[in-house]
Amino acid sequence: MKYKYHCQYEAESIANSIMPVPAEYPLANGLPDDFIMHFTQLCAIMKNMYLNMVKQPETYGLVLTDYALQPAGSQSKEAGLIRKSRNSVNRLPDTLFRLSQSGNVHNHKLLVSLPVFKESIKQAEGNGVSPVSKYELILSRLVDFGFAISNFSGKPFAKTVDSFTIEYPDSPQLIDTLKAYCDCWHKIRQSQSELKDRSNLSYKGKPILQYYSHLRYDFRFTADQDKIPMQEWIKYELQSQGCPKENIDFHVAFYEFSLQYANVKYDGNYFYKSKRIAQVWKNGFSLKLRNMNDYFNEIATMPESIRKCFAKSNCRRICGFQGGTEEYCKYRLHWTYEGTPYEGCAFSCFNFDDMDKILVPHYWRLLELEYKLSK
Repeated sequence: MKYKYHCQYEAESIANSIMPVPAEYPLANGLPDDFIMHFTQLCAIMKNMYLNMVKQPETYGLVLTDYALQPAGSQSKEAGLIRKSRNSVNRLPDTLFRLSQSGNVHNHKLLVSLPVFKESIKQAEGNGVSPVSKYELILSRLVDFGFAISNFSGKPFAKTVDSFTIEYPDSPQLIDTLKAYCDCWHKIRQSQSELKDRSNLSYKGKPILQYYSHLRYDFRFTADQDKIPMQEWIKYELQSQGCPKENIDFHVAFYEFSLQYANVKYDGNYFYKSKRIAQVWKNGFSLKLRNMNDYFNEIATMPESIRKCFAKSNCRRICGFQGGTEEYCKYRLHWTYEGTPYEGCAFSCFNFDDMDKILVPHYWRLLELEYKLSK
């Protein structure tokens, strides 16, 4: 669709990222046997709410920044307005999380302490949850989608109200499921917040959705992490991003090839010892290379789709990152390929988009030469 506001694009992106829940998967300890059935229903409701948010963003209290607005730079006023608009989409999951954490479930009803809830929505949780204003707009939308909220008339709760209940009359156990999911999500997010290395987020060895700091209704938060093979985990993650099957097959093959190297670890990206050596995304990946001049004789024997990445410069010279100037930047790379000098940025220099599985050994050969990887 054509968007009027940036928040509409973000809401639709989240809706599209909610994956179908598998008919079976290993559940985390403590979840009931029928959890998957009810969680499937909850995900469908939330996806419809995000799609409704695209159509009626003002009814959710979102920041309505014109989609046509283009930022003049990452720190510009325009960029700030765009971020606020996109981030405001999280008013829905932030409110649901606060409701869950402010009460307990009894007889399929969430009994919420209003003083605790009101205090909670004023605070930032420090794990991806922001303060919420005009909570009554979110509660009103929940009512529109089948939830029943006691003592609520579409306006802020009266001062005489001490507590209220939330239920879902058409499927009462949906409330138990919502509470259980929020608790699972919170447990994993808390474990991540305690990590010293914030660039390498994982839980029980599995990469956990670096971009999913808010509730996105992903069944993996409710799974027994130890029972999901990493190959399946990679497939799930890429499916949630709308990745084509052939690209998913490439990333799985790339991971399986990495297993033969000592001291190489995968946690969403690839690390050799403590150094990140490769970053991946759905339509490509980048390799962190610096010493290409030492092994260009071997690069020259590789396929054209690999060689061409070394025959272009990408340094802007004026980004100013950490004091860099047009004359000097400590992150600027220099190399000479086939007699021509090039320069690039160490953060985004060698990006590859040819994801034919037959090339996997060539890509890992580049990393072998750069980092002296041993098998």
